Amino acid sequence: MTTAGSGEREDAASLSETVVSSVAAHRGVEEMSLPSLYEVLDPDALDSLFDTPGSIPAGRVTFEYADCTVVCKSDGTVDVRDAGE
Repeated sequence: MTTAGSGEREDAASLSETVVSSVAAHRGVEEMSLPSLYEVLDPDALDSLFDTPGSIPAGRVTFEYADCTVVCKSDGTVDVRDAGE
């Protein structure tokens, strides 16, 4: 899989915040111009799923958000690419 952009969760940032900032960076827009992540999934559930990076050795969640395909991995990284790639 070729990723067009990625982000790594910083200690203070939740996984859902990392998703929004990574998608905004990939699309070259301000975070506030993106649709609410709540329209796609429950951000609190996403955050709790990978609460501690590496707690699930090979876990990942893939979903569509703001015309992008987002892959959240258990190691705390977020890969973003254009939807349909």
